[in-house]
Amino acid sequence: MNRQFFEATDLDRDALLRKTENWQQILLAEESLRILICHAGDPLFAWPEDIDAHELVVMGAPAVPHLDVDLNGGHWIYLGRDANGPVIAVDIAPVVSDRDDAVRRLGGGFGDMRTRMAALSSDEAALAAQARAIFNWHRGHQFCGACGHANKIVEAGYRLHCTNPDCGKSHFPRTDPAVIMLIHHQDHVLLARSPQFLPGTVSVLAGFVEPGETLEQAVAREVYEEVGVKIKRAQYVASQPWPFPGSLMLGFISEAETTELSPDNEEIEYAMWVHRDEVAGLPEKGINLPRPISIARFLLENWCAGRI
Repeated sequence: MNRQFFEATDLDRDALLRKTENWQQILLAEESLRILICHAGDPLFAWPEDIDAHELVVMGAPAVPHLDVDLNGGHWIYLGRDANGPVIAVDIAPVVSDRDDAVRRLGGGFGDMRTRMAALSSDEAALAAQARAIFNWHRGHQFCGACGHANKIVEAGYRLHCTNPDCGKSHFPRTDPAVIMLIHHQDHVLLARSPQFLPGTVSVLAGFVEPGETLEQAVAREVYEEVGVKIKRAQYVASQPWPFPGSLMLGFISEAETTELSPDNEEIEYAMWVHRDEVAGLPEKGINLPRPISIARFLLENWCAGRI
């Protein structure tokens, strides 16, 4: 089965260098360094959003002094090192809070990552998604949850340290586990529509894992809560990092024990059983399938092909 979109492969996260105080200076001295510029987590593209071109802006250290933005005041994180060298991401929102102003200074555009990143290579999208997830975590945890004092970004962005000397609590990146499951019965797959989907789109079911339950229990609970179907024990298939804002999608497959559908009418507008041979033809009927970059599409395509 293929690599998941947003999945980083052959990336050395270089944890030892992260813990070095002068990691930034060390990497800025490397000729192969690449820098991603972001604003509130979204990466800079070479072209505005209204132009159908989606080239990610990647620059070297020599370009930094010539920018109309002082990157030193931004938030810096070290993404890791791949075959082409190290990669740093810088979020300039602390320096230029207004995104339109940032665009005027830098050119290009930031835009909607869900739309624009689908046009990137898998390697570029994985790096941009990693940066977005970390920067989103920074924005949501500016203050210590234990004492309320400001947090300081340390270890190349992968640890927040409370600045209160009487507290000094460390905080680490947050990843929310979510299960996503393909439910099938006698060559039929269960597809449903959530109000949050794009118009006309259906997908497999999904939901967040609750404290105290296993992944398999979460699958069974979500399926029953959303459509009233009982299932056999779920089997794990694959996972996908999902930076909207910072989830890990854990993909499962399971056979249904019951088939009567009772959508909850809150998270699910309607649900239906679709024969394996009819899934590919749904768009011709005005029913859209999940985005190609999603693990939902991955599960559907591999089930229809008989690979899972």
